[in-house]
Amino acid sequence: GLCPALEEDFTIFLDQSVTDYVNFIKQYKEDPATLKNAEKLKKCADNKFTEEDKESIKSLLRKIEASEVC
Repeated sequence: GLCPALEEDFTIFLDQSVTDYVNFIKQYKEDPATLKNAEKLKKCADNKFTEEDKESIKSLLRKIEASEVC
């Protein structure tokens, strides 16, 4: 399965606010360029992903988590 930090990253990225996501990333890397990039990425995803897109991503993540190979 996925490591807990990555799983949490996906959950916050898909379901929470830009501020929440940037604050999560800040726990691991407080570099201004990294945080600005995380903010841009999250805003772009929020503007482009539909709820259906998010559900498809979550479904894929569940399949990865359930796989014995991963």
